[in-house]
Amino acid sequence: METIKIYESFWNNDTRLAASLTVCIWAVYMILKSQSAYSGTILLGMFGFFLLITIFNYLWRKPKLIIFDKVIKVNSPDPWVVHLNDVESFYPTIYRGQEAIGVCYKQGTEYWKPEEEIANSRKWRIRYPENLHPGKPYEIYAGGLQMTCQQLCEMLNERLIE
Repeated sequence: METIKIYESFWNNDTRLAASLTVCIWAVYMILKSQSAYSGTILLGMFGFFLLITIFNYLWRKPKLIIFDKVIKVNSPDPWVVHLNDVESFYPTIYRGQEAIGVCYKQGTEYWKPEEEIANSRKWRIRYPENLHPGKPYEIYAGGLQMTCQQLCEMLNERLIE
C-alpha cells in the first residue's frame, strides 16, 4: 500500500489571509481618512506579517497525519505513533467542540483501557498536557484537515481489515 499524507486544509490558511486583507483595507482607509500616516502604518505592518506567515504556511506545510502500512504518525506539537496492529477500530468523536478520531485498542495491548477509564482520563490529559499530550494516545484530533473525520475513520478502518 502507498503512504498517505494528510495536510491541514487550505481553508484555514485562506481564512487567515482574508482576515489580513481586511486589516489591510482598514489600514488604507485610516491612512486616507486621517492626515497622519502613523494611524494605519501599524495595521499595514500587521497585514505584511500575516501575509508572510500565510506564504510560509503554503510553502513549508507539514502533513498532520502520515498513514503507513503498519503505523499512523501524528504530527502534533508532541509527535506520536499509533501502531495499527494494536488497534481494534477507529470511531469519530467530538471532545470540547473539536472533531477527533477515537482509537479503540485491542484488549491485552499496552494502551488498552475500558471506555469508562478513558473518559475519566480525558479531563486529566486536557488539564495537564505536560504529563501527556491532549488526545495522546486515545484521540487523533482531526479538525481542519483536508478530509472529514468520518472519511478518515472509514479509510483507517479499511486499513485494519487488510
